[in-house]
Amino acid sequence: MDIQSVLPPSLLAERLESLAYLYKRADSAVDAFVAASGVSCPFGCGSCCEGFVPDILPVEAAYLAAYLAAADRPKAYEAAAGRLGVRSYPDGRQGCPLYRTDTPYHCGVYEARPLICRMFAFSATRDKLSMTAFSVCRLGSSRNGARGARGEALIDAFGAEPPVMGDYGSELAGIEPESAGRRMPLPEALAEAASRVMFLIGIRDDNPLDSGPDVRPPLPNAS
Repeated sequence: MDIQSVLPPSLLAERLESLAYLYKRADSAVDAFVAASGVSCPFGCGSCCEGFVPDILPVEAAYLAAYLAAADRPKAYEAAAGRLGVRSYPDGRQGCPLYRTDTPYHCGVYEARPLICRMFAFSATRDKLSMTAFSVCRLGSSRNGARGARGEALIDAFGAEPPVMGDYGSELAGIEPESAGRRMPLPEALAEAASRVMFLIGIRDDNPLDSGPDVRPPLPNAS
């Protein structure tokens, strides 16, 4: 995403550029681990999106909102109006509102997906003693059949150490420190962020504030 083509010069635009760089490095780390380990998800799975609504930070939500503003303006206005709720399934599961059923890749915002979605099945955790541990998703596979390992055994089991979610999460929190403690479910965070992003887009001369659909609630008739 070309952030400068979406947002006017602003502190938020600068922070989204920093976030884009973090995402790029996280993707590279995951790709390197996948290449070394052969860890993979089943093609077209999507289970993690169908039963999970991620909690994300406001800066991640703003990145999603900017992406939607560039790729799907009506959906960006829909998000700003708070009309993107969780996706419910007959078995009671609730999943991401940006999940798509018309493609085997499922994610409707893949290029802008949050950090947890980028690293979910391909990153390690650290315990209180800083020991790194990794387990393959129950639906996933690895090249040599390994299912999990800790510490020094990781390289023997998988051929490389996986990236650590917490390390990238700490960097993420540092991009917008004042909101680092405000994780929210994606639909709520996106509604708030989309309003912020659409306002900034609206102050451009070529994107007047009244260029979008009317998303205000109807006013009651006077009696």
